[in-house]
Amino acid sequence: MLTSQIRSAVAFVLLFAGLSAASADALLVADRPVLGSVDAPVVIVEFSDYECTFCKSFFTDRLPEIKRKFIDTGKARLEFRDFPLSRHPRSRPAAAAAACADRQDRFFDMHETLFNNQGRFSDQQLRGFAAELDLDLETYDACIQDPAVYAQIDQDLAAARQARISGTPAFLIGVQRGDRITGTLIVGLQPGSVFDAEISEYYEQETGQAVEAEPIVD
Repeated sequence: MLTSQIRSAVAFVLLFAGLSAASADALLVADRPVLGSVDAPVVIVEFSDYECTFCKSFFTDRLPEIKRKFIDTGKARLEFRDFPLSRHPRSRPAAAAAACADRQDRFFDMHETLFNNQGRFSDQQLRGFAAELDLDLETYDACIQDPAVYAQIDQDLAAARQARISGTPAFLIGVQRGDRITGTLIVGLQPGSVFDAEISEYYEQETGQAVEAEPIVD
C-alpha cells in the first residue's frame, strides 16, 4: 500500500492534472493480454489510451524498468485494458487493431508499434502496421469488422468507469483473489519510485520475501 506521504503526493498530482483519484480498489478478472508470468504474485492492471501522450511516456520511460525489475523476474505481471478517451477519436480504432493482433498472438508487437507511431492511426496506416507485423490480413480485416472486438473495448471502459477512473494512464496494483483483483489504484504518470514502492510492498506481503534489487530511480 502507498505510504501516507506518497499517497498525498499522488493525490496532489492528480488534482493538479485534473484527474480523478478513485477510491475503488477492485476489478473483476478479465481475459486480456498479459506481459509476464500468469503465476506472478503481483498484478498490475493498466488502463491506457493509444493517443495519450502520458500513456506513451509510461510505455517508453516507466515500463522498461518495471519489466526489468518485476516482470522479467516473475514478481509481477502486467494486464492491459483499453480506455480510449472520447477526445481521442483514433484511439478506439487503434485499440481494435491491437485486439485483432492479439487474435494472432502479436498483441504486444502491435502495442509497441502503436505507441512508436502515435498520431498515425488512419485505417490504412493501422492495416499497414498489421502487414509489417506479418499478420494474416484477411483474418485482420474480418476481425476489424467483428462487433465482439468493440464489445471488449466497451467492457474495459465500463470497468474503468465503475472504478471511477477518469484519466489515463491508470493502474490497479495488487493481488488476485478468485475472480477479483484488489489493490491500490494509481492514476497518472507517476514517478518510477511510486510504482516500485507499491509493487514491492505487495510482493513482500504475498511472499514474505523482500525485493532485493536496486530501487527504480526517478
